Amino acid sequence: MNKLILIALLFFSPFIKAQHDISTDLLGFAFSNYGLGYEYALNSQNSVGINVNFASKNLFDDGKSAYGKIDNYSEMNIIPEYKMFLTPNKGNDGFYLGAYGRFRTSNSKDNKFDYQDPNNPNPLVSEKTDVSTTGFALGALTGYKWKTTGLFFFEFTFGVGKFITNSIDVSNNKTKDLTKNEFNEDDYVPYIGNGLPVDLRLAIKIGLSFGGGNSSTN
Repeated sequence: MNKLILIALLFFSPFIKAQHDISTDLLGFAFSNYGLGYEYALNSQNSVGINVNFASKNLFDDGKSAYGKIDNYSEMNIIPEYKMFLTPNKGNDGFYLGAYGRFRTSNSKDNKFDYQDPNNPNPLVSEKTDVSTTGFALGALTGYKWKTTGLFFFEFTFGVGKFITNSIDVSNNKTKDLTKNEFNEDDYVPYIGNGLPVDLRLAIKIGLSFGGGNSSTN
């Protein structure tokens, strides 16, 4: 048993001694978007991480469609990241460049829409539908991480990407015969302008840093 414990300690010791950062995005709270991020230092200049967040509001819902605002909305994002730190001082800090991916799913339930039935021109017919989306984006990012003398750090991240795939599923088949003015499924897709498949990565983070990475690389 003692030998097994010793082997396990030797095997996991590089991981235990490495730098581990756990953070949350303060900016996300302003848009009903909540989540956590984790970052693992490969060395003093390179790291990989993942962010998971959940939203209860479509940021790009403009509320101008015929059926009003999007209600009963939920969204999940899984965002892996790679960062290369160009000015490290305390290990994995300072200015960085990197790349990221985004897997996003969203769902909006019981959305009301009105349309004109050609067989019964008056009054308008009201229906409801669920709309779900799935998309995957790739992009580049940059940012800066400030480390304190303690465990805390602060970070600003900005990235721009493009959705490689994006699918939309509407539960009510009657929407397929309607015009864009009567029902526009793109209004339910959470990307810029409801028609431009561009992704923005913007975060202001606060977090805790554990393990190595406090030594200067200069």
